[in-house]
Amino acid sequence: MCDLHKPDLMLETKLKMIPKRRKLWELDVHWHCSVIGTCISHDELRKLGQKCKAPAYDGRSADYKLHGFMVGNARYSQGVGRVLHKFLERKYARTIKTFAKAKTSEDVEALWRDAFERGYIPGPFWAVMTHQASSHELLAQVYGEVHMLSHLEGASNRADHREIADLKSTITVMQNDMQDLNKNHRKAIDKRDHLIGNLKRELSDAQAKASRSDELEAMLLAEQEGHSVARLEKRIDCLTARVLQETDRADLSQARMLEMELKYKETSAALSFKDARILELEQELLSLEKNACMKEQGCPGGEDLCGRCIAYIGGQTKQAAFFRDYVEKKNGQFLHHDGGLHDGQARLQSIVAQADAVMFPVTCVSHEATREIKRICAQQSKPFVPLRSQGLGAFTRGVDDLARN
Repeated sequence: MCDLHKPDLMLETKLKMIPKRRKLWELDVHWHCSVIGTCISHDELRKLGQKCKAPAYDGRSADYKLHGFMVGNARYSQGVGRVLHKFLERKYARTIKTFAKAKTSEDVEALWRDAFERGYIPGPFWAVMTHQASSHELLAQVYGEVHMLSHLEGASNRADHREIADLKSTITVMQNDMQDLNKNHRKAIDKRDHLIGNLKRELSDAQAKASRSDELEAMLLAEQEGHSVARLEKRIDCLTARVLQETDRADLSQARMLEMELKYKETSAALSFKDARILELEQELLSLEKNACMKEQGCPGGEDLCGRCIAYIGGQTKQAAFFRDYVEKKNGQFLHHDGGLHDGQARLQSIVAQADAVMFPVTCVSHEATREIKRICAQQSKPFVPLRSQGLGAFTRGVDDLARN
């Protein structure tokens, strides 16, 4: 619905100074598409369409058709135009109040530039387009910036969709690997149980034979003074050799049992690692889908740390660069302590003293180190956030929670 041609020039005398803020239907009709698409989300537009008794569109292009209907009727001061104008006035009342302090077009541009650099677009865009002091040059400039920004957002959304598709493919492969590993694990368990049963039976037989040997020894003592002593001694030697042989077999069976138990523990550990990795990938996938959804709806997204300093204790040193980049994009500062591998206790005290909040992965920090971190944070009245893993998904969720709080 966007018109790529330049909007018709309006008389400068009508735009220089009017006694009150412009209405939606007083704007150039070529600007309605950008204003509605940027300042009103899809869900909001559907509700407004029902209120305006718009046609019930269906199919994959339903949102596009509804958008076209609302844009085409925004030029009228009654009906759709008035409903949209009142909604935008209520939605961005606080931003409009901020821009009301501007007396000249230069003042309006300064407020717009500050909001644009902070990534807050919808409210300031509406406030600029309807401000009585906005010149025609400023309106055309702001319209152009928002129009080009929509192209950049579209390219970013496509990249996010590709990344989501790759993650889904990775999860599918890992799930197939886990199924194969489960099958092998079950086979190994069945084989181990069968072997343990055989070994137990062999051990029981060996014990029974050893018991019989004791009985024979007792009989020998009773017949020591008889003529069969020599024959019995020879038989005892034979039985003793058999007992030793059976004992060796029992020891070998015990060693094989221990080996099978060790393999079972290793297989269980591998399964646990696979489960944890799949859970982490699913959480990252949900986070990416949420961000992609926010971008498609025109939301600014993200939270601002307002210059707060985040200290990260433990984890892998090679992840620190990614964590630092994420925190700085959130308007924060980042400090890292490797948990004692190279950095000492004194630097830990210093980092906690500089930080506004302390984060650490519980899977990579010992219980003693965890208690020490909590003790230092409590001593310096600093909040601490334990993370369930050292992955990027767990870290970004922790940072976003801090930014929102």
